[in-house]
Amino acid sequence: MSVNEHALREKRGRGGNLVEQLAGLAREHGWLDRPAYHDDGGTYRFADVYEGAGRAAAAYAARGLGAGSRIALVLPDGIDAVWALLGALRIGAVAVPVNSTVHPDELRRAIVIAAPDAVVCEEDPGGAAAELIAPEELRAAAAHPPYAPATADTPAYAVFTSGTTGDPKLCFHAHGDPGVYERAIGAVVGITPRDVTFSVSRLHFAYGLGNSVFLPLHRGGTTVLSRARATEDDALRIIEDRGVTVFYGQPSFYARLARHPDHASLARLRLAVVAGEVLPAPLEARLRQVLGERLLNVFGTTEIGHAVVAGAIGHRRDRTVGRVLPPYRLRIVDEVGAEVPPGVPGALEVAGPSIALGVARGGDPPARAGQSWYATGDAATVDEDGYVRLHGRLDDVEIVGGQNVHPAETEDFLMRHPGVREAAVCSTRRETGVTTLRAFVALDDDASPEEVRAELLAGARAALTWYKVPEDVVFVAELPRTPTGKLRRREIRAMAGG
Repeated sequence: MSVNEHALREKRGRGGNLVEQLAGLAREHGWLDRPAYHDDGGTYRFADVYEGAGRAAAAYAARGLGAGSRIALVLPDGIDAVWALLGALRIGAVAVPVNSTVHPDELRRAIVIAAPDAVVCEEDPGGAAAELIAPEELRAAAAHPPYAPATADTPAYAVFTSGTTGDPKLCFHAHGDPGVYERAIGAVVGITPRDVTFSVSRLHFAYGLGNSVFLPLHRGGTTVLSRARATEDDALRIIEDRGVTVFYGQPSFYARLARHPDHASLARLRLAVVAGEVLPAPLEARLRQVLGERLLNVFGTTEIGHAVVAGAIGHRRDRTVGRVLPPYRLRIVDEVGAEVPPGVPGALEVAGPSIALGVARGGDPPARAGQSWYATGDAATVDEDGYVRLHGRLDDVEIVGGQNVHPAETEDFLMRHPGVREAAVCSTRRETGVTTLRAFVALDDDASPEEVRAELLAGARAALTWYKVPEDVVFVAELPRTPTGKLRRREIRAMAGG
């Protein structure tokens, strides 16, 4: 590492107000006149980003908001959302991005959980016991307030967990956390001012926020933001039209891209990052035919803030995510919390400086893991060289014939069939009282259901241990998923009557 690179990384790791740090990086490295964002309304330079953040901060301050205030951001992805976020951090407030596209009842519930002092929104969400601020007000303010003092541990923003195992919770991340992401996954992705990035995961998710705000602003990259949630057609068009070099998506989205007639556009990418759930082996094989080593599998959680495990170009190992990223630590433990030897499956635990524990309400004190081990809820194995293999969520495990079945293994097998678009399995109790697996399968349009059913069942009986073999196959148009692309296992079990 050169002296200049070392100094840059040291500066990225310092404490202080995050927005002040990012604006300083842009000035020092000559990025101010470079494009930072393309959105549906135009192109915005780094100078425009920090100018807009200053105006937003002034509008907040005029409303009496300041250090410690909670500000919910109910905005579509775009420059207004970036300004609203950075403006809140500038005055020491805590920004809470909220999904603006959910059902009104869900939106109101999210705002109740956030318990904000103000809500930035284009339309009144209804029922918010807080001041409403229109984006136009943030754009119209003039004088910029000073940067609020902050340390690496000062709360900066809060993001919702997915709620797949209950009510969503809020994880409060601090001004120093994005610097940790930069040193960990940022060093792997290696964004430069020549890169153009686009993330399917949106700004109200921890992963999307890191992809589209913190990682590129730390390194001078340009980011594309789309007001509408991108379809595979949209993503491929954006990749072509904007010259995207770094793309972020979930396995389910990549599955649709891989079957798109124009998927060859993916070959222009420098890096294709996949995260969100276990990457099925058949899908990884299809993607590697187009992307080769440029496909980067990563793992992280909302609590961690971004990726904690990732592969490395030229140093990947098939069917693993990669190795833990410094400064994080990782271990696998058994049912009583004892660390297990390499190669033995168990529960994945992580320790590191950015881990935030979920709290029930925005007014609750932020909770941090500190030096304690955080249980991710994932089943995993680590080999002697430190490569991590994920087996799925611990609560995804099905019990058949007294045996634990990780659904991902059977689902991987089913998805190898050329006519299967996606698959999920769960256990169900039959009329005989016996519990067996049931498979739910979404087919390609030209596949024959009866032929596929026969081939899947016969193939599974020949290739898998008996308790991993589905007894029947139910065809569905699509599988239930969260907005982040994760399977809703509880809904699948309900479909099976399990």
